[in-house]
Amino acid sequence: MAGNKSIFEYQNIIWDWNGTLLNDNWVCVEIVNKLLKNHNDRQLNLTTYKDVFGFPIVDYYKKIGIDLQKESFDELTEKFISDYESKVNLCELQKGATQILNQIKEQGKNQFILTAAHKKSVVDLLKFHSIDGVFKKVEGLDNHRAESKVDRGHKLIKENHISIENTVLVGDTIHDYEVATHLGIKSILIANGHQSKSRLIEKTKSEVPIYNNISELVI
Repeated sequence: MAGNKSIFEYQNIIWDWNGTLLNDNWVCVEIVNKLLKNHNDRQLNLTTYKDVFGFPIVDYYKKIGIDLQKESFDELTEKFISDYESKVNLCELQKGATQILNQIKEQGKNQFILTAAHKKSVVDLLKFHSIDGVFKKVEGLDNHRAESKVDRGHKLIKENHISIENTVLVGDTIHDYEVATHLGIKSILIANGHQSKSRLIEKTKSEVPIYNNISELVI
């Protein structure tokens, strides 16, 4: 990781939401296990979930044995979102998240959110957790299909005149690293979200900083 900068050395910080700032992996495990009961006898725990979760979601479902002939992806998505939205207010922010967001704001830097979740849902959650005021813009999807964030990322950068040379994306998945690469910006990964540290290290070949939790970013 030689040559990688601290998060505080960037002027623009683009945050992923689910798993990075919001601790919601445990809810996702509960819900996917409920879905799995209709397809096979497999059940995931947090460790096995982090070893298999990924994007696109449809491939992740196939990987864990969900039969998309039995239930369509749209039907599964509707069930997942219904359960998720009924429980998401029970999810807390990751430990240290509020502190680092405020530290970055106090330094006059720009913070954004780029999410594969439904934009309005995320905006509502930011208000619920009283952190909406630290972000200049939230860019997300207008559906619940958890599709790629690349196009939305380009839109965010263009509309907000963000200098890619002084920007970092902070996320918790291999997809976040891939999105940052497509956008031409640096990335920092946090390993207590939706994917295991070993997977992050393997896929990024240790080319980016990988922290165990967001608290390690706090100064």
